[in-house]
Amino acid sequence: MSLVSALFLAFVAAVLLLYYVLPKSVRLWVVLAASLAFAGFLGFYTLLFVLVSGVLCYVGGLLAGPSKSNALRNVATVITVVINIALLCCIKYYNVLGLAAERLNLLFGATETSNTFFLYAVPVGMSFYVLQTSGYILDCRWEKIAPEKNFFKVLLFSTYFPQLMSGPMNTYANLSAEFEKAKSVKFSFERICDGAVRIAWGFFKKLVIAERAAMPVNLIFGDHQTFTGLYVPIGVFFFAIQLYCDFSGCMDVVIGVSHMLGIELPENFNCPFFSKTVKEYWRRWHITLGGWLRDYLMYPILKSEPLIKLGDWSKAKFGKKNGKKVPTYVALFILWFAVGYWHGGLWNYVIGSGILHFIYIVLGMIFEPVSKKIRPKIGADKLYFRIFQSVRTFILMLSGFVFFRSATVMDAVDMYAAIFRRGGAALNWANFSSSGLDLSNLIVLIIAVLLVAAVDAYKYVPSEDDQPKSAIAFLRSKGVVVLWAAFMVLFVATLVFGMYGLGYDSGSFIYARI
Repeated sequence: MSLVSALFLAFVAAVLLLYYVLPKSVRLWVVLAASLAFAGFLGFYTLLFVLVSGVLCYVGGLLAGPSKSNALRNVATVITVVINIALLCCIKYYNVLGLAAERLNLLFGATETSNTFFLYAVPVGMSFYVLQTSGYILDCRWEKIAPEKNFFKVLLFSTYFPQLMSGPMNTYANLSAEFEKAKSVKFSFERICDGAVRIAWGFFKKLVIAERAAMPVNLIFGDHQTFTGLYVPIGVFFFAIQLYCDFSGCMDVVIGVSHMLGIELPENFNCPFFSKTVKEYWRRWHITLGGWLRDYLMYPILKSEPLIKLGDWSKAKFGKKNGKKVPTYVALFILWFAVGYWHGGLWNYVIGSGILHFIYIVLGMIFEPVSKKIRPKIGADKLYFRIFQSVRTFILMLSGFVFFRSATVMDAVDMYAAIFRRGGAALNWANFSSSGLDLSNLIVLIIAVLLVAAVDAYKYVPSEDDQPKSAIAFLRSKGVVVLWAAFMVLFVATLVFGMYGLGYDSGSFIYARI
């Protein structure tokens, strides 16, 4: 069931009706039943997986709790987390059984160009779901929370339908608190209005922008022997638009549906393309993934005995100031390698979503002392310099998107080479519009992107009280008529200009396929 479908909207409407009509005491049972039904819509194997994984999560949490011996807790944690990951691999690639050996390589993200390490390595994480449920078990082991003894509460946490396919990721402590709060939430027309506008905004970004931007992306990335020169940066630029509106649009739908239920999920995006540095970009893009990897991977690695010993050795070897940076660099490398591998398990993901960003961040850390001295002399507080920083960061992101969108590393390298290759198609409108993005579609895309940019700019500029700003809260402050007018504009624009309907197969959300 696609999140941008009439079927999903009907499903949500039915859930809301039962949720607010039935007694408050059964609300969470309604959500649990809806979550299992939603998993069933996604497929029998998905439903089976979330049930088995929910049991593993529950048992793993109990065994990892403080009432058991440390040896048992450690063994239970490792076994349940590893089985959880293995089950996820099976549900994503269950059809590889019985196929040729090269298909088995795909199970572990291997290609013919991979080395033997990738032929046997199990990914650190392949989905939002497995990270969130594994985080619950680790929280129990680290005694951040007490193991939940009610199985159905753990099952609800692990299967909550709005975020099941693509996040945002959450902790048990936060989400269970939201579930408890939702028990007493009263029906509110304002709440429904806010959620509806957020959902409409997500549909608009996905169907009007992302699916339209995908046309030149598919054309240029699919044939960079023909579409060379300036076509390449144009294609990468359109992919940045496609990816952002696709993923953030998905989050808008998820957060909007959850808001209608009185359950608040964490934001996953905060104007990332306005970031002045790569480090800031990753505080604004896919926020919950970055938070999970920081809390459950990087910090534990830094506190591990091998890294502590490495830190002591490096301080003795390079001095205290420089030596303490060595374990940080090692932990950052492991973190960014994990980020890249999580995105797909192939070298193009490892490089484009991981290693490149590691290099950018480490270089930024190395040159930070020099940068601090230079900034005051070049007017770093001026608007023009902030614009320069944002443009520079955006270009660095585009360099990674080349690898992220390409099928292989060699394809990505050839995309770079295609910028300087001669003999390709001439840069003219007829060739460009052969993707389907004719003049009328281009005008629609430009207007829609400018609207998204304007909303992000409004959110990015800090308020007088330094509090985060919400476009929906701004609309609501102008009156319910303005809020509903915004909803109708988005609804009509998506209905008229959205890429859907007979003869068109709207793709699933990009990150839902990870």
